[in-house]
Amino acid sequence: MNVKTTQSRHHLAMIADDAVDFVRYGKEQTRWLAALMRSIQLDLEHNKGRGVKDLASLGQYLGEDCTNYLDCHAEELGSQLDAAEGTV
Repeated sequence: MNVKTTQSRHHLAMIADDAVDFVRYGKEQTRWLAALMRSIQLDLEHNKGRGVKDLASLGQYLGEDCTNYLDCHAEELGSQLDAAEGTV
């Protein structure tokens, strides 16, 4: 195996590791959003919905932040893969 092939495989492995990290991030954010939705339900049941507006705002922020983060990194990973294909 030549040096170029070894470097290319290493680069692809790094891209794959990044992709796994981003999926884990998305999974964590989804878990937080699910907990937040449960909190909204409990607030409605036990607190007459007094905290619903703030909790919903937090959910919107978390969702938008996660979407933006993953969108940016998906584009970055795509660019890295495109570049790596040119070196294979």
